[in-house]
Order: sequence, then structure tokens, then C-alpha cells
Amino acid sequence: MKTLIIVGVLVVLALIFLWPGKGQLKALYVVEATEQVLVTRFGDVRSIKTSSGLYFKLPFADTVITFDRRILRIDAPPVAMPDKEKQNLVIDSYARYKIIDPVQFRKTLQTENNARSRLGDIVTSALRAQIALRDRNEIIGARPILDAEGNPEEDEEGLPRIEGTESRTALLQQVVDGVRLRVDAEEKTEIKTVPEPGGRANFALNLSQAAITGGAVTITGGPDGGIVEGLDILVTGFDAAGNTVTFGIQEDETVSVGTTFTIQYFVERDEPLGIAIVDVRIKRADFPDSVTPTIFTRMRAERNRIATRFRSEGDEEDLKIRAGANKDREIILAEAERESNRLRGEGEAEAIRILAEALEADPEFFAFRRSLEAYRRVLNQGTTVILSADSDLFRFLDSPGALDGGR
Repeated sequence: MKTLIIVGVLVVLALIFLWPGKGQLKALYVVEATEQVLVTRFGDVRSIKTSSGLYFKLPFADTVITFDRRILRIDAPPVAMPDKEKQNLVIDSYARYKIIDPVQFRKTLQTENNARSRLGDIVTSALRAQIALRDRNEIIGARPILDAEGNPEEDEEGLPRIEGTESRTALLQQVVDGVRLRVDAEEKTEIKTVPEPGGRANFALNLSQAAITGGAVTITGGPDGGIVEGLDILVTGFDAAGNTVTFGIQEDETVSVGTTFTIQYFVERDEPLGIAIVDVRIKRADFPDSVTPTIFTRMRAERNRIATRFRSEGDEEDLKIRAGANKDREIILAEAERESNRLRGEGEAEAIRILAEALEADPEFFAFRRSLEAYRRVLNQGTTVILSADSDLFRFLDSPGALDGGR
């Protein structure tokens, strides 16, 4: 009996410790093909498993932390961003990334939820910087087609013709580069003052930390005299060894000594995030809800204009068709009238000829027939006719046998 109990206890312990799982009590654990695993012992990383299979760990002491090894997606929240023309567009974007260093990922971001929040801010910052440099057509990736005189072409509805461009692709590539820069480096912003000699001379300032590249140093605020478009102070050079940036003044501009301006640059992170940005895409670029009614009003006005033009063209075409139809009608009626008069004249001529032949053949009989026709037309029931007794009309009524007797 004791043996059975001992065997049962051993079986239970074997199931608890040796059955594959990822609990702290398990001695065996499984790494799936879509996973990468950190094995920690009292908080310290003991091993990293990136290949699928069955592995052993020390029960109670070792803890298995799992991360996804696939390409992950971040949906950044829609944000209103001003473009080059200071008009806001609501940009809805997403990015894809991959965890390439689970140890650093655990140190800096810890969880995928934290990564989504942190990277969402980074994507939004990089997008905002690039959107501010472009107009609406460049952001959307389209432009109006111009004719030989430089005027926008219109389609049959009176709307401008649009053609696609590669500006959206270039924008997204710049955004990807900006996101990767912000992932690998930390953004710094400082306010600097123009030192002696100032004016139009170049001057150099030492940064608090070494910037990654000279191209990563930008002017985000400062004096603008208005003579030349853009900020008056420009970045003219960068010395990475001495952490020194050289600035200059725009031609035809003047900046006083002591004028302040804002610079933005990036420094290498002390703790990398342990991820690699794969891609950034814009899902939607739309107008803010506050201007939507105005846009719909403009669309309705544009459609009404097109409808009015169509109605005017239709009325004009209707008048042309009606005028042409009336003209054809008058021509047809005139030709029909002419033809009918000709046929009527020919018929009357033929009738006269026949009557003339009949008159020549038997004048008395012809006179008799004509008189009967006259009687039929003139005399009917209830008709009273008062004529002279020697009227030709009564010649055959007075002596109906006169014709035969005369023969």
C-alpha cells in the first residue's frame, strides 16, 4: 500500500514538474515557432531561446518570459497635423516592427502594450515633422494635370483632372527614416542664443551631447525677418568629434546678437529599445470634423454648378433640336403642299379634259347629267326654290321628255 502511495506521489510530481509548460513549477517548457523566450533566474536573464523546441529549466527558480518573434503592428491614434500651408489634416497611420533583442525590449519597453504606446508617440512625432514640410497634394500623392498654358485641365463634368505621383512614397520613406532615428536615438530640444559677432557672420555652438549625424540637427523655431521665406538661422555644418554645430544667417537677413532660437537633435540612447522598424503607412489623411460641413457645402456648390451647366447645355441643345425639327417640318409641309397642288392641278386638268371629251361626244346628255347633279345639290326635302319659268334649271323638270322627244 505504501508503495502505491509513493508511486502515485512520484507520478503526480512528474506530471507537475516534467509535463511541458511555462509555469514556475515546470521543468520542461515548449518554445513555439512564433515565439522567442527569455529564461530568468531571480530576475537575471539566464538564456535566450529563439528556436522552437522542447527545453529544460530549473523549477521554482527559473521563469519563462515569452515575446512574439513575428512582425507586430502598431496603430497610432488619428492626430490632426498642420501641413506646409498651415491647414490641418487628420492623419491615421500604423507601423510594423519586430523585436530583435528581447533582453533590451524587456528592459526598456517590458510589454507589447507599452511598446504600442511608446512607438505610437514616435510615429506621430516623425509624421508631424514630415507633414509640416509638404502641401496637401504631396501628402495625398496626387496633383492636377496642367495644359500647355499651365491651367488645370477639366473633365467632362468640369472637375480638375488628377494624376497620381510618387510623393506619398517619398513621404513615407522619410517617415520610416525618422521613426528609425527616433527608435535608435533620443530626441533633444535646446534653446540657444546668437553669440558674438552675430549679424550675418557664421557662429558655432557646442551641443550638450554628441548628435548622431549633422543632418539630424534642425532648427524648429527662431527669428524670421520675412525677407526670405523660412527661418533666418540655418545649420551650415556639424563636427561630431567636438559636438559642435555651425550656424549661419540667410542671405539678405539680419539677426541681432542675443536672439534666441530652438534646435532639435538626437543623441544615442543609453538603453536601445531592442526593436527594428519594418514599415510605416498612412491609412487615412482626411480633414478635421470641424471643417467637414464646410467641405460638404463646397462639394454641393460644385455639384450645383456642374448641374446648372448641364441644364444650360441641355436647354441649348433642346432649342437646337426643336429649331431643326421645326425647320424640317416646315420644309416637309411646303414640299407636301407643293406636291398636292401639282397633283390637284393635274387631276383637275384631267377632269376638264374628260368633261370636254364627254361634252364633245354628247352635249345634250352631258347637260342632262350636269342638271341632275345640280338638282341633287340644290333640291332636297323641304327646299323651296323660286325661279323664273324659263330658267335652264327647270328645263328638264318642265318637260322631262324633251330630251327624248328632241331626238
